[in-house]
Amino acid sequence: MADGSAECPTFRPGAQPMDVVAEHRIEVLHPDGTIARVHLRVGHPYPHPQGDYACRVSAEGLGGWGHPADICGVSSLHALLRGLGFLHRALAAAVERGAVLHWEGGKDVLTLDELFAPFRPG
Repeated sequence: MADGSAECPTFRPGAQPMDVVAEHRIEVLHPDGTIARVHLRVGHPYPHPQGDYACRVSAEGLGGWGHPADICGVSSLHALLRGLGFLHRALAAAVERGAVLHWEGGKDVLTLDELFAPFRPG
């Protein structure tokens, strides 16, 4: 894992709980008209037992998320940035499929730039 790209074992149900440092709730309007309430959470980066660091992230309510995922990096900052990038890509994929993001309460549209600015994963 020295380059931050090797496999990072995913969170397993029953493992230690997520130590949340930041969270945000949004609503996702899907093309079929259904609305999903999504709870984005980012955990505190921690030293991973197999070396380097991991950052646990989740997007509860977004299709395809059964449980949090551990995202690895060579440092705590690297793991945190990669975790944010992972959430960005998950939401971007939903938008590419036609979903529209809304602030909690559903009245105003939320863009990825508004949610992730000034962070722009590449």
